[in-house]
Amino acid sequence: MKRHHESFDYLERVYHETPVWPLDPERKYLIFSDLHMGNGKRNDDFAPNSRMFLKVLRSYLEKNYTLILNGDIEELLRFPLQEIFENWDEFFQLLDAFRDGPGLYKIIGNHDLELVDAKNYPYRLYEALRFEYKGNELFIFHGHQTMRRYREYNPLIHYALKYLANPLNIKNYAVSHSSRKRFTTEKRVYQFSSEMKLLSIIGHTHRPLFESMSKSDSIRFEIERLCRKYPKTSDEKRIKVEQKISDLRIQLKAVLEQDDGFEERNSLYNANLVVPCMFNSGTVVGKRGMTCLEIKGGKILLRHWFDAGRTKRYLESQTRKPKELDDTGIYKVKMKEDSLDYIFTRISLLGGPDLSGQAE
Repeated sequence: MKRHHESFDYLERVYHETPVWPLDPERKYLIFSDLHMGNGKRNDDFAPNSRMFLKVLRSYLEKNYTLILNGDIEELLRFPLQEIFENWDEFFQLLDAFRDGPGLYKIIGNHDLELVDAKNYPYRLYEALRFEYKGNELFIFHGHQTMRRYREYNPLIHYALKYLANPLNIKNYAVSHSSRKRFTTEKRVYQFSSEMKLLSIIGHTHRPLFESMSKSDSIRFEIERLCRKYPKTSDEKRIKVEQKISDLRIQLKAVLEQDDGFEERNSLYNANLVVPCMFNSGTVVGKRGMTCLEIKGGKILLRHWFDAGRTKRYLESQTRKPKELDDTGIYKVKMKEDSLDYIFTRISLLGGPDLSGQAE
């Protein structure tokens, strides 16, 4: 495989400089990314989903999960840290409880990179994490490390967002809003992880990924699975299968139209063999809710949370039955789940140098 040299050089250095810890089989791990917390006002991307997030986070704390925050938590390119602390006191109280209880790992991203130089910041910061699992490794990092000279451009982005975007009430513009940049980031992480035979978990692009597949990829595979199941299904159940396939086709069309077909043209699904080496916890600031990853009992799971009070039609459109969190009107859906043993078996057998000979 011909590497995009400068990007991979830095990512490799981050990888080799990160200490390795064992993945404790008795612990439950929770991964959230990209909160982009501001001052609670109009330009704060976190505010719309904040009620839901805080309730969900508290429920995970009560279930004794170890929390991993994978970058871009405080939106320091737009807001002073002190304003964020003052406005989201409940969030930081929860962080204190995780830190003093089941555990907290806080990874830096490109939007909260200034924390590295912050004085008296109360939480330990990491650029990346590495966990060993039965001789295999999970590599967790935000994802901006794939972009060349990101440290040099950060001050310029900071100036544009603070003095141009904020006064004009323009929402945050980032890699997540550019299909091409998003795919470039994901492709580089995929290539690096496949060659190194790692399970990498990122954020940054705001797009949840499971086993290197996007939502459109997953929908395709689910349609294929249902089609294979259909001939063996009883007549009375075939109507339900037909309806599920119809709903999935509508969802797929909506996903592809959202990016003007860019995702379809650049999907890793079109590769000869998809190595299940790349995962993305998604974002907390999604229009239809938020996503996260859970690791427990030798399995990894992609979870979707949404508030029916904000998106009631979305509740009715789910093909999988959502479960409500107490009586809050907040629902969760298990999007995908698989065993780490099976994932690492496929990474081991399918990963390695790119046999296609194609450069990036």
